[in-house]
Amino acid sequence: MKTLHHDVKTFPLLTSRIKNQHNLLILSCVIFLLWSACKENEDPVPPAATTPTLIGFSPTSGAIGTAVTLTGTNFSTTLLANTVKFNGTAATVSAATTTSLTVAVPAGATTGKISVEVDNQAATSSNDFTVVAAVAPLTLTGFSPTTGTAGTIITLTGTNFSPTLANNTVKFNGTVATISAATATSLTVEVPAGATTGKITVQVGNQTATSADDFVYVVNAEKNTVVTVAGNGTLGFADGNIADARFYQPSGVAVDAAGNIYVADSENHRIRKINPGGIVSTLAGSGIAGSAEGVGTAAQFNSPRAVAVDATGNVFVADGLNHKIRKITPAGEVSTLAGSGAYGFADGDGINAKFYFPKGIALDASGNLYVADDINHRIRKITPTGAVSTFAGSTSGSDDGVGINAKFHNPRGVTLDAAGNIYVADAANHRIRMITPTGTVSTIAGSIAGIKDDVGTAARFNTPVGIAVDASGNIFVADDENERIRKITTNGMVSTLAGGFLQGFTDGVGGDAQFRSPTGLAIDASGNIYVADRHNHSIRKIQ
Repeated sequence: MKTLHHDVKTFPLLTSRIKNQHNLLILSCVIFLLWSACKENEDPVPPAATTPTLIGFSPTSGAIGTAVTLTGTNFSTTLLANTVKFNGTAATVSAATTTSLTVAVPAGATTGKISVEVDNQAATSSNDFTVVAAVAPLTLTGFSPTTGTAGTIITLTGTNFSPTLANNTVKFNGTVATISAATATSLTVEVPAGATTGKITVQVGNQTATSADDFVYVVNAEKNTVVTVAGNGTLGFADGNIADARFYQPSGVAVDAAGNIYVADSENHRIRKINPGGIVSTLAGSGIAGSAEGVGTAAQFNSPRAVAVDATGNVFVADGLNHKIRKITPAGEVSTLAGSGAYGFADGDGINAKFYFPKGIALDASGNLYVADDINHRIRKITPTGAVSTFAGSTSGSDDGVGINAKFHNPRGVTLDAAGNIYVADAANHRIRMITPTGTVSTIAGSIAGIKDDVGTAARFNTPVGIAVDASGNIFVADDENERIRKITTNGMVSTLAGGFLQGFTDGVGGDAQFRSPTGLAIDASGNIYVADRHNHSIRKIQ
């Protein structure tokens, strides 16, 4: 009771203290509110800076001045608020978003990390940026000759070309040209079909140089016009007028004194005839691969590859996959002159001899036949009575020499001149060879695969397959992989008569014309050249 009494007595005092404290609390609140109101007119406290990230950059290498794009987060959109350094060297920022910065590699930069600083917060790349030396400027200082037609060989001079052919792109007024040789200061190119008068440009990497002067394109510099005699580029089989006739990979062609054209229509397994009136007919062959003897279409061939015709109208056939030499009389009767029908190598009489895919055939003035025996790498001779011997060649190779001491590599075309010299398109050796009547073999043009007009062995061919010689001793070559008809003069100068590097089916003058695997050649009494344009399935004529 005493304690309770004490508490009762002190209650007024406690109440008074509580009231005072309450008043003090109210006063404190008033002061806080007044202070807060005053603070509303002051600047807010900035939030803590957000750390940028640097995710990547492109390109990853370049010379001084190269534009580089950085990607990341929390960059500033204010250019000067971003500090970018290349391995410690400050760069200039030319564009900025929150996720991208564009900068130029600064002078003095070295290979190393890229860093970005925004509001004292920094990020560093995980990979190095590689600083490369500046590329020397590309120049095109001149070219020679300054005029020409399609197929003309032009030499460009300048600086910082690439010695690697494929790294250079040359255009004649926008038309891409073929490059055959390259050094740092010189390019050898061929004027492309379809070029026009205008500037020449050279591109190496990202650099382009343009000639100061125009190259003058001369459309009619060549007088050799290519026309299509028969076939339209579509494979098939049809006799009739030349507009409607169809062939299937014609490979060999021959012309007689009356102007009749004979065609080894390879994949149709037929021998076709085009008369001077423009009518195409089948001389022999059923169209079905086989080796049957018989008259006209009762006979069978298997991929005939070459034909030759004598003065009395007999046609001789290199019957490729039958490994035989066949004869067709003017009446159309087909027989086997030589070859057993089994591939192999054997000299002997008639069917006791063996060939291995004969692809070329030619006649001399005495009626002897010379055969390019492709896979046997030999030139064979067949007398009018059918006796077969090896005239030159042995195993594959490229040796010059006499008779069997010489070597060929897949000879595919053969022809003779008036003096009895034999010329061979030595396909896999990319050479033109000559065999004298006594059997001495020499190389008259070509060396390694390529395309180059020049003298003798300085010139280059790419798989020559067809060959013919005119009355003046000029040699003409079907340069298969180069899609051209080449000419070799009596002094050994090789030039391009018609066609260009790009395959196609276009009639035209000289280099403006296009072929697609020209294979067989023949020359008529007027000097016109006939071409078996194998993959255009047509017979072409160079007038």
